[in-house]
This record gives sequence, structure tokens and C-alpha cells, in this order.
Amino acid sequence: MLKKKKVIIPLVIVLLVLFIGASVYRSQAKNEIIVKTGQIKEEELKTTVMIPGSLSLADEQKVYSEPEKGEVETVHVKEGDTVKAGAPLVTYSSDTIALEEEQAELTRQSTNLQIESLNKQLNRLGSKQDDLEKEVGKKAAEEQIRTERDQLNLDLDTAKLERKRNNLEVTSLEKQREGLTVTSKINGTVLSVQKDLQPAGSETTEPIVHVGQTGSFMAKGVLSEYDALNVKPGQAVTITSDVIPDKNWAGSVTKVDLLPEQAAAGDGNAANQYPVEIKVNDAGISAIKPGFKLLLEIETNKKTAHSLPAEAVRQEENKSIVFVVQDGQAIEKTVKTGIQTGNRIEVTGGLTGKDRVILNPDDTLSDGMDVTVE
Repeated sequence: MLKKKKVIIPLVIVLLVLFIGASVYRSQAKNEIIVKTGQIKEEELKTTVMIPGSLSLADEQKVYSEPEKGEVETVHVKEGDTVKAGAPLVTYSSDTIALEEEQAELTRQSTNLQIESLNKQLNRLGSKQDDLEKEVGKKAAEEQIRTERDQLNLDLDTAKLERKRNNLEVTSLEKQREGLTVTSKINGTVLSVQKDLQPAGSETTEPIVHVGQTGSFMAKGVLSEYDALNVKPGQAVTITSDVIPDKNWAGSVTKVDLLPEQAAAGDGNAANQYPVEIKVNDAGISAIKPGFKLLLEIETNKKTAHSLPAEAVRQEENKSIVFVVQDGQAIEKTVKTGIQTGNRIEVTGGLTGKDRVILNPDDTLSDGMDVTVE
């Protein structure tokens, strides 16, 4: 009986050792680092600038009250009218110009009568000289008539100069009269007409007439100082709106202002912002209305390059590193990188197309560590 007990005890010890070894193996298996790998691949990378903006008509004209011109006399259009460039929109009345026109007309009539009278007097000098010759003799008559003719010619030249001055004044008044009529600068549609016109001198922010091209749109926004250096005319823009979240429209930058917006009074510490205008190339944006808020994604750079997912590249001490798998181990490599866009980063050096790069390195991964590729 004692002999059997001696045999059982070593067997239990052996089984216990095997169990502990299996547990250690399973624990090690659980701590095994499993990684995903991939290779650098050539694809198109884009860098963008994202700014808020708003939709407006590409070409529009707003006619506001101009009290210095006088009272509004006539509004020539109504809402919904189609107008061409040069068509009259609003005409003002001016008592001052009307008075000056009347005075100019009186001056014109007076000058013409004076010229007509002087010409008649000059024409009668021949007959008058014949009569004088009978009275004072030929020589004395010629002398007297010469003096009178010279004076009449001088008066006639003066009257003609006055007529030229009067003609210039009339021309000036005609231009002033034309300036009282505001014409359309564009071909478009009358979008609104102020129904209740305010007296001259009253303050109003509503335009008397608003004309616009309803089939052509633009987006407007502002750029920071840094972004203003990277955004240039011609760059492609993707336009979205929260109103229609599943839709986007294409556009292109047409203008970046050279000067920043004027900061509000007393806001001397505000950062400069530069207005940018974007032509909308997609007529489908008419599904929303001018004034709607937009999100503008401006493409500042685009090129074809080798890249990796951004999470595959680790930044350490001013250098970029990746891990590649070689003989079951993670090997650290320093790489050169370029632009980053979205979740992709450009790799310009340090890797070959055959390197199997670990795409999901965690913080515990280090050079020489054993790994298993998933």
C-alpha cells in the first residue's frame, strides 16, 4: 500500500508541471503581437483648405437711394422683368439741374439774337458807306466805316465765344441729366423693387431695385493669413451645404483679395482675413438659395506620390519612423515624408516597394520585437 502511494506522488508532480507549462505557453500566446502589413503604393494626394462661406449670385446690381441726386421720379422696372445692360432702372428729379437748363436756354436765345443783329449791321455797312461818302467824302467815309466794322466784328467774335461757352454748358447739363437715370450694368432679372420709396435724405438699407443673373452663382468666404498664401485663382473647390448634406458642387477660385477685410473699430488684435471668391461651376446649386451657408474645401496642392496610412508612421525626436517585418521581427526604419492629406502621408525616401510595413503599430512595439503577420 505504501509502495502505491510512492508511485502516485511523482505522477501528480509531473502532471502539475505539464499543467503549469501549458498555462505559461497559453499566456505567452495571448501576449503575441499580431500585426497587419502593407506596402507603399502610388496614388493621388491632395492638400486642402476648409473654410465657411455663403452663396451669392455671380453677377448682381443693387441700386440704393442717392439723396444728392434728388427725389426718385420714376422706377422704370417691376419685379420679374428681364433687363439688358443699359436699360433704365431709376430716374431722379433735380430742381437745380432744371433751373440751370432753363437759364442756359435763355442765354442761348439771347446770344443767337445778338449774333443775328451783329450780322445784319455788318451787312448794312455797304449802304451806309455810300450815304456817308455823299456827306463827308469817300476817304472820311471809308475811315469811319472801317472803325465801325472792326468794332462790330469784335462784338461778333465775342458773341460767338459766348455761344460756344453756352453749348459746353448745355452739354454738361445733358450729361448731368443722363446721370439722374441709373441704368442696368448687366443682363439679368429684376429680383426686387422697393414698394414704398423713402423721401430723399432718409436712411434705408433696402435697395430701390435689385437685378441679378439667376442662373449663375458664386461662393464667398475669408482666408487666414497662412491660407491666403496657399490659395490661388484656378484651384478646384468642393462645395457642400448642411441643408443638403449628401450633395456637393464643383467650383474654382476666381479671386483672392490683395488687401484684408477692415477690422471692426477697436479690434486691433484681430487676425487679418482675406476675402476669396469662388465661381460655382455646377448649375445644380440653384437647389439652394443665395445667402445659404456653405462649406468650401479648396484644393491647394495635388500630386501623384508613394504613400502609407498616416497611423503607420510614428513621429519620434524630429524624425519619422516605420516598422517593417523581416524574419518575423519588427525592424525600425527612418523614412522621409512629404505632404499629409486625410489619413494618408507621402513617403519620399527610406522604403522600397517590397518592404512589408506594419500598418497598425502600437505604443509597445519596438525594434527587434517578434511579431506575427495577420
